[in-house]
This record gives sequence, C-alpha cells and structure tokens, in this order.
Amino acid sequence: MSDEELAAAAYVQRKRAELGDPDALKEAYRLEAELRTRLGSTPSGLGPLEPELRPARPWWRVW
Repeated sequence: MSDEELAAAAYVQRKRAELGDPDALKEAYRLEAELRTRLGSTPSGLGPLEPELRPARPWWRVW
C-alpha cells in the first residue's frame, strides 16, 4: 500500500469512527501509526488541531 493509499484509508476509518464505529477507531490508530513510521513526524502532525486562542490586545499598546 502506498503512502497516499494509507493516508486515505486512515482518513476513511477516522470518518467511520466519528459515526460511532469503535473498531474503525482502532484501525485508524493502527494505520496512522504505520504512516508515522514511514514518514516520520510531520509539521502538521505535531501542531495543535485547533488554533490557540489568545486574548485580544489593543494594537495601540506598545508596553
């Protein structure tokens, strides 16, 4: 299985897991672990999924 096919299969399993299939979640973890061993850590794999929310600071405050 190529890297692209492996990533696509992991994506499909993740979507099935979102619908409530517990076996799909286990399979998605297994596929993603194999993908990480092949590709190593990627920048998108290390970053948070949600953007970090920072309190808004007024732009005119310099100090």
